[in-house]
Amino acid sequence: MNYFEQELRRVEAACGGISNPVFAGRACYGDLGGDNRVKLQFVTLGYADHYEALKATVLNRADGEVDALLFRFSDVWGKKQDKNQLRGVPHIWTSNGKHEWYGYRPTDRDIRELAGALSGYLTVFTVRPQSREQVQAQSDGKESVMTKLRGAKQEYAPRKSTSAKKDRGPER
Repeated sequence: MNYFEQELRRVEAACGGISNPVFAGRACYGDLGGDNRVKLQFVTLGYADHYEALKATVLNRADGEVDALLFRFSDVWGKKQDKNQLRGVPHIWTSNGKHEWYGYRPTDRDIRELAGALSGYLTVFTVRPQSREQVQAQSDGKESVMTKLRGAKQEYAPRKSTSAKKDRGPER
């Protein structure tokens, strides 16, 4: 297991709404219900090997990418003090082939805070199971509307009247 997978597992475990997670390389893929999936990965924001955000990409099996959002660690956590009492924005960095949090390692509380923001975003794309009553109410409503529309269409059958044109006289 690589370092990115280890940290993604921490986030995914604290996040609600993602089912059947699959970890591949530096990404985590999860099911949101229906045809919607999510891809999570740490990304850089201008500095090579400084992973300063978590990117969530919502994918639809039929339509491809639906939406994407960056969760910048500076926005979620702000600046943090490291072990040397220096304040800075947490990020994962790569040095000499080794990956680690620079200065400050997020606590479980920090990870829950990030996962909470992520969960809030993903609820927009999550397919929620419906109760039997909700499904029945929706289907009843659709049938009654469709029946009304069909009935209205049959009642309103415009007639072509050529006699009206003849009675008005020539158009000018």
